[in-house]
Amino acid sequence: MRKEKMLGGQKIIKTTNILDTVKYIDGLKAIIFDMDDTLYSEKEYIRSGYRKIAELFPQIEGADRQLWNLFLEGKPAIDEFLKQQNLFSDENKEKCLTAYRLQKPDIHLYPGVKAMLLDLRKRYLVGLITDGRPEGQWAKIVALRIEPLIDEIIVTDELGGIKYRKPNDVAFRLMADRMCMSFEQMCYIGDNARKDFMAPQKLGMRCIWVRNEDGLYVLGG
Repeated sequence: MRKEKMLGGQKIIKTTNILDTVKYIDGLKAIIFDMDDTLYSEKEYIRSGYRKIAELFPQIEGADRQLWNLFLEGKPAIDEFLKQQNLFSDENKEKCLTAYRLQKPDIHLYPGVKAMLLDLRKRYLVGLITDGRPEGQWAKIVALRIEPLIDEIIVTDELGGIKYRKPNDVAFRLMADRMCMSFEQMCYIGDNARKDFMAPQKLGMRCIWVRNEDGLYVLGG
């Protein structure tokens, strides 16, 4: 069922299933996606990273589970884990962060997403706008094997640092230029209602909020 949410004075289409977004794109020519918690589960990425950290401490049984449980408790998992094991030091923390950030993640698209992207490309241009460290985001893109399924990819940090992350509108303007589209011909599909739609709304793009119950940034409404 189509639902609408008032954010920033405009209506945003809301759904709970990424596959249902195709119901709301009639009349458009370009479909732009967020990545984290939109096309795949970011929790899966976090757990993958914790497994890499656990490899640094083979003497500690279940280190990845301990890290995950600390995360679920809302604690700074790496710091707390190292403190609980009497291993905390700046050096050990940096080793953990490096292992996490440089991981080749074991992550997968949500069920049905690959087929959806393949079908969309038959009728639309498909884009991706994602925030984050370029090395990490590109590692995700490679692991998910989505680069061949998408026409244009923008990792916002590559534009000049974190100031270009959403809600900055530069990535959306650049995407429109690359695709030779007007904003009215485009939509943005994302999961984070706090930041994903501020820029595309103002620019006149159609916005579809996937209220992902599995996501890190579920916002009530």
